[in-house]
Amino acid sequence: MEKQEQKILEFDRPADFYFQSALKMAERMNYLGALPMIRRALEKDPGNIEYMLKQAEVLTELSKYEESNSILFEVLLKTKEARSECFFGMGCNFIGIGDLDKAGESFEKYLAISPDGEFRDDVEDFLALFGDMEEEEEYVLEDVHDAKQQELAEEGKRHLDNCDYQKAAEVLEKIDTKDPEMLFARNNLALSYYCLKKVDKAVDITQKVLACDPENIHANCNMAMFLNKEDHEAACKYIEKAIDRQKNTQDDLYKIAITYCEIGEHEKALQYLENILKMAPYDEKVLFCAAVASFNMRRYTDAVNYFADIIKMEPEESIAGYYLKYAKDVMAGRKQHQEIGYVFQVPPQEARKRIRYLNEKMKLPEQEFRELWNRERKLKDILLWGLEYGDNFIKKAVVEIIGGLGGEKAEKIFRRYILKRNQPDEIKNEVFVTLKKMKAAEPYVAYFNGSIVEVKVGILDHIEESGTEQFNKLFDLVIGIAGERYSEQLAGQAAGLLQGFIEKGTGSRYLNEINELAGAVVFAALYFRGEVEKPREIAALFQADVNRMAAIAMEIINTAEKGKEI
Repeated sequence: MEKQEQKILEFDRPADFYFQSALKMAERMNYLGALPMIRRALEKDPGNIEYMLKQAEVLTELSKYEESNSILFEVLLKTKEARSECFFGMGCNFIGIGDLDKAGESFEKYLAISPDGEFRDDVEDFLALFGDMEEEEEYVLEDVHDAKQQELAEEGKRHLDNCDYQKAAEVLEKIDTKDPEMLFARNNLALSYYCLKKVDKAVDITQKVLACDPENIHANCNMAMFLNKEDHEAACKYIEKAIDRQKNTQDDLYKIAITYCEIGEHEKALQYLENILKMAPYDEKVLFCAAVASFNMRRYTDAVNYFADIIKMEPEESIAGYYLKYAKDVMAGRKQHQEIGYVFQVPPQEARKRIRYLNEKMKLPEQEFRELWNRERKLKDILLWGLEYGDNFIKKAVVEIIGGLGGEKAEKIFRRYILKRNQPDEIKNEVFVTLKKMKAAEPYVAYFNGSIVEVKVGILDHIEESGTEQFNKLFDLVIGIAGERYSEQLAGQAAGLLQGFIEKGTGSRYLNEINELAGAVVFAALYFRGEVEKPREIAALFQADVNRMAAIAMEIINTAEKGKEI
């Protein structure tokens, strides 16, 4: 008898089927199950506003605040009908991120659009509470902290989080070491030096912190990490001190857990990580560490489940995907067990393999490469890996590649990227220019210089093509010196002043005096912050003529005040 072919019936479910499934899962608080269903619905019906709003809501529940905001900003670009829902959702996300200023702005916009809206009472309660907190914070800053020191501490922490350890150390070194309220910044400075492999310096700083505060949990944990290689027993004693003094806050538990990870105490690390996951079940960093600890203890099923949870939240996360496959291969006996490190990155040999893949594909004819981009997920996954986890050289190359491909897919990737807090501003600047070249609608909403901003690259529209190179030099000069000498916040304010001045049509005539114009912009930024700096000192920083600089600065200040752009 001839073997009859079996026919498999495929049921092409409509978008609403997946959306209704997602709603049911969300009602049961199964957000990890709901998210893939909403994504499937949006694949069937791209741009459906109702689906997008629900996706943003589920992402908020998963503590994926940046991703949620990215979708809400996209909705705002598509329609004005959902503005109140978007501004309320953004307010909630900004609270989750810890940006209370932007949360307040979002809630005020919500009330302006929907004064009698569903969430009015909640919003008004928050704004009242935020007002009280703001008054207390102003009082504390005046009596205890120097605002500039706090600013530097936050900037240094951002560089540390971005793995720019040298820049973090340079910024954190500027902080007053005598201020007991700034010990957390000294802890971050010690970590920066440790990551730069300057262990002796890291130990010295930490010893001074412990001399001021022997019970400082982070300092004790830092010392445990720094000493572990030479003296594991001493390292364990320091972490025991931290445990004795911890207050069961999520921050304390996380620091202890990560320290146990770093010193190779996988079982103890996992105990703390599991406790944190009871409070924050969707924290990707904690899930990854729990997966690694489980794998290193040969608890492969648990490791697979933790890695899989990360991928449910972010299906394009190729690092978790790599380790998920590796764990399954070890379980099946296809590969030998080797301990995994706790750094969220693929091993060096896999990184080299991915770079080779990109180099090979880049040699394809343009049309063939574009077709590959449209049909093969692997290419997109590796490009996203390079954009998020590569060094700055790789990031810039990937921005150029994706920008060259263009289209809605590339625009979505870039708009999402510029909202990520852990990505460097230098690369975001490249993305802004690339989006402009792609003719993507402005403004570009981004996390830049430590806060959410709306970026317009239209500043270049007011400059003749021949002057573009001069402007780029000017911009780099302002950002570079202002950021190094003062702070990223001041650099951002100076860039805003420069943009306003150029857009008024008067600033471009000074492009042949870029040193004087750069110094003038920084002088004006300091003026509007109420900070006094001698013109000669600023002129010296920029190697500028002090008289010309002062004259241009006065024009910038007058232009800004007339336009009320500060």
